[in-house]
Amino acid sequence: MWTEITSTSNRVYKHIKALNLKNYRDKNREYLIEGIRLVNDAMESNAPVKLIAVSEDFLKSAAAEAVMQSADKYGIRVYKMADRLFKELTNTETPQGIMGIVGAYDYNLEDIPISNPGFFVFCDHVQDPGNLGTIIRTADAAGSDGVILSKGCVDIYNPKVVRSTMGAIFHLPIIKISSSKEAILFLKRKGLKIISGYLGASDYHFDVDMKQGIAIVIGNEANGITSEVLSLSDYLVKIPIPGRAESLNAGIASGILMYEAVRQRIQK
Repeated sequence: MWTEITSTSNRVYKHIKALNLKNYRDKNREYLIEGIRLVNDAMESNAPVKLIAVSEDFLKSAAAEAVMQSADKYGIRVYKMADRLFKELTNTETPQGIMGIVGAYDYNLEDIPISNPGFFVFCDHVQDPGNLGTIIRTADAAGSDGVILSKGCVDIYNPKVVRSTMGAIFHLPIIKISSSKEAILFLKRKGLKIISGYLGASDYHFDVDMKQGIAIVIGNEANGITSEVLSLSDYLVKIPIPGRAESLNAGIASGILMYEAVRQRIQK
């Protein structure tokens, strides 16, 4: 069953709405997910779903029964509200009538299990929500051990980032760090080589041995990788651009680099 919300003054309603603000998310260590796929993926991945909110229209849909059964199975409280109230909470143009609150989790880089060979993705001041979400989704698909976020990256729990991950946010560690230098030196001590995408590099990305333990660095959309991270890199690589475009989108570039590692490892 569900608990009904009938007013915008409801405590739970105000809490959900406030989670659209980064400061409130940081304070409460919670974030919003929206849509049937994300809510189902969160439950099936055993993410700490605190509650689910649905509209009256959603409860009339074919998907409602399965979602309600899953919520009951995992002991998650469901809140129902009128469609007009739900629309005031949503961040999407065509809402599906379902959202949830998930508890945020802080990972320490030192505690992340490293596969053999290791494979991390390091985001250096990536600021576009769509790019970051795409990078996380691709890293999940490519079998990465985790995604590392430097200071200056867009908030991982920004609703656009969360949507763009397509559920990958529940599948692999996303590690926020305070010092890029310390994080990279830690990875190097663990035997990983740092590979940074750099337009001025002399080597192409397929010239580097990615069968060894690696961390692929993706830089800021406008300014690229910081000089500090470049100076600590073991390899600087570029992606061939035979056309007239000056550069590639950060999300696209990350996919090309990650899947070169996948290609080499599959061949091995």
